[in-house]
Amino acid sequence: MIKEADFVERLMDKVITEVAENLKESIVATVEREVTKTLSRSLVESEFYRRLSDEMRSGLQEIYKEINAAAKSGADPAQPADSRQADKLFHEAAAQLDQILQTTEKATTEIMDIVEKHLDLQATSNQILHSLKSGGVSKEHLQQLRDQSDLLNQDLISIMTSLSFQDLTGQRIKRIIEAIKKVEQIVLDLYLSTGLKIKAREEAPEKDIEQLDVEAKQKVTELKGPQSGVAQESVDDLLAQLGLE
Repeated sequence: MIKEADFVERLMDKVITEVAENLKESIVATVEREVTKTLSRSLVESEFYRRLSDEMRSGLQEIYKEINAAAKSGADPAQPADSRQADKLFHEAAAQLDQILQTTEKATTEIMDIVEKHLDLQATSNQILHSLKSGGVSKEHLQQLRDQSDLLNQDLISIMTSLSFQDLTGQRIKRIIEAIKKVEQIVLDLYLSTGLKIKAREEAPEKDIEQLDVEAKQKVTELKGPQSGVAQESVDDLLAQLGLE
């Protein structure tokens, strides 16, 4: 006959074994569940930031293309840039602006020299013209007056030629301004889109990435709206909320 002490000991051993097994299974299941949850969250976070990275890269490529188009008018469409290409394009844009400045300075100097020369000649012409009243004008003076008139005609043509720089520099400046406006818009869209996604992700991490994309694009579209231009006040408010201003 089993003694009461032995029975209690065996019962306790059995209970401890079952509890240990159940506890082990519970711990394993809990750990697996938490690990899976953490890994899933990490994968989602990784995909979220990968998409942001792709979006930033795409935006930078668009910026590169606009700078390339401004620096090389009529050139083939730009290819994705590396840092050396981008650096080269910025130098080319700076070189174009420098060339515009040099052309403008050269034309201005030429025009100023011509005007100063004719201001001096004007005094001589006035003396000759006043002499006509008294009839004391010699043939030499009349010839000098004709020569000055011919010179004035030639110099006026030179001035018109010098002023033709406006066409070339105007085209260059227009291309650069258009490129700057496009780059500004690309950067703004990029800031708004990525900022909205990051903020929405922080506020509702359970949201699907695709849903975040759609909502961010819709918000940016609403800000730009069907009206011309962007509602600047609304954009400024949003940039302030995103900590970008």
